[in-house]
Formats: sequence, structure tokens, C-alpha cells
Amino acid sequence: MVYSKIASFLAIASALFMTSYGASSVGCGKDLPPSQQPPGGPSHKTDFNQTDGTARIYRIHIPSNYTKDTPVPLIFSFHGHGDTAKHQEDLSQFSNESFNPNAIAVYPQGLKDAWQGAPYAKPGVNDIGFVQDMIDYFSSRYCIDTTRIYAAGKSNGGGFTSTLACSPTLSKQIAAIAPVSGAFYIPISSPDDCSPATIPIPCNISRSPIPIIEFHGSADKVISYDGGYQDGDCLPSIPHWVREWSKRDGYGASNKTTDLHHGKVQKYEYGGGKGNLGVVTHYLTQGLGHAWPSTLPNSDNPNGTYFDATPIIIDFFNKYTL
Repeated sequence: MVYSKIASFLAIASALFMTSYGASSVGCGKDLPPSQQPPGGPSHKTDFNQTDGTARIYRIHIPSNYTKDTPVPLIFSFHGHGDTAKHQEDLSQFSNESFNPNAIAVYPQGLKDAWQGAPYAKPGVNDIGFVQDMIDYFSSRYCIDTTRIYAAGKSNGGGFTSTLACSPTLSKQIAAIAPVSGAFYIPISSPDDCSPATIPIPCNISRSPIPIIEFHGSADKVISYDGGYQDGDCLPSIPHWVREWSKRDGYGASNKTTDLHHGKVQKYEYGGGKGNLGVVTHYLTQGLGHAWPSTLPNSDNPNGTYFDATPIIIDFFNKYTL
């Protein structure tokens, strides 16, 4: 009898905790679309119209433990230039519930298979508006914790996460970003203006700090770790880009460096004060090319590497809310 009362109390307390955790979106309480029932099935390809009338596509994965009354995180995963939403799902593995058991994962498709901010992106496309429209729609249709919306991406998609974080509006809605092999293009007037280690990096954030975690390979021949002139724009060196984010977040250029995997991976953590170390984190993997780090072979790297980036990203995201 006593045990039954305790169990009942714990169940009620747990329910109250889950419903009060974070910020519930207006989509809480609504049933999933029939095509997404039951949750936990294969991702679903969906047509979508931006508010400006542009026709778009995304894929969405609903975790198997999803219920309409419990707010869950939302993770966007953006593909690289010339790639697809389906390939990004297979590559980033945010639909793999052994890595990501709780968050809804969304894989948008770029027009001309590219994202705003890159020199080869389709002119006039408002991808920032696309993401804003998706956040508004998902918040109205699914039970989202609106303090736990995140963005990850590969290459051009990784650079786009920085574009989102630098948006005055979306910097107040996206809690943290995770670019992998990020292409952080900066427009310049001539090749002579490209100074990868010192070039100013424009950004217009509306909140600080914005947590970021970035992964790059030392042997990346597509988006060089050292930066340089490419596609008519300038790519900053990755150390410069990371340091500038740390400065923007108010932490300066000093960091804690940790050697991992017998010195094959360096982890750089920026931040100040108790509990803030690592708000800006960077992983450099020696000998890795333009690849999403995975211990198993993937389409980027047939040999695999020393660690899986995705569970590290999930752990990082779980530490930070708006």
C-alpha cells in the first residue's frame, strides 16, 4: 500500500516535471499527422511552402518515445553543397535513437542544393526565412520545447548554422549550433582582401553567449582548416573563426586544450567563470578530410575515425537552453 502511494506520487511528480520543463509550444496536445503514426518509424518527406510562396521540402524524424503532451527538443541538420536531405540524415545520424533518443530531427533541402550565405547559393532565396517558417510551423503542430531548438550541418550546411546564429531574430530562437567541416564564406571585393587569419567576421547576434561546437579535419581539402580564397569569397581559418566566436560570446581567445585519442584529436574549450568552460568548443582531428566524424565508415570516410561526432553534439546541445 505504501509502495503504491509512493509510486503514484512519483508518477505525478514526474509528469508535472516533464510538462513544466522548458517552454511548451502551442502544438502540445495535438495528435501526430497520420503519416507519422506511430512515432519512431522511418523519416517522412514533406512538402512545405514558405510564407513568401517558395515551395520547399524537408524530412522529419519523430522519436519513438514522443508523446503529444511532453515538449521535446528540435534539431535541424543541414546538408552540404550539392547534397540532399536524405543523405544528410544518413550521414549525421540524428534519426539514430541510440545517439538521439528524444529530439525531433528535421533535414531541410536547399534550393540548388545549397544554403544562403554561400557564393554559389541561388540568388534571392531566403533560407533564413525558411528556417523561421519551419520553427513557427513545428511549434504550432508538434509538442516542441521552444528553449531547446538547435542547428547542425555539414560544410555549406555547417556554415549556414553560423548564418542562422548571426541572424538578429534566429539568434534568439536557436539555443546552440554544431557545424561540421563548416564553410564560413565571407564576401570580399578582391582576392587581395582575403586574410584568413585576421579577416573580420560579420555577425549580428541578439543574445550572448551563443554556444557552438565545431568539428574539422586537418586534412580537409574541400574547406581548408587554414582558410583561403575560394569560390570568389574568403574562408577564414578555423582557429580564427572559433576565436572570434569566443570573443563575441565575451570569453576572449584563451582556451583549455586537451589531447584525445593518443594525441590524434585536440579539443579546444573556450569560456570563462565556473560552469562556462566549453561554451565554445572545437575538435581538430589530425589526418581527417572533409568528413563527419564517425567510428564506422560512412559516405564521407570509408575508414572511419577516432570518435562519433553526433553523440558529442547531442550531449553538447543537452547542456544549453535559451
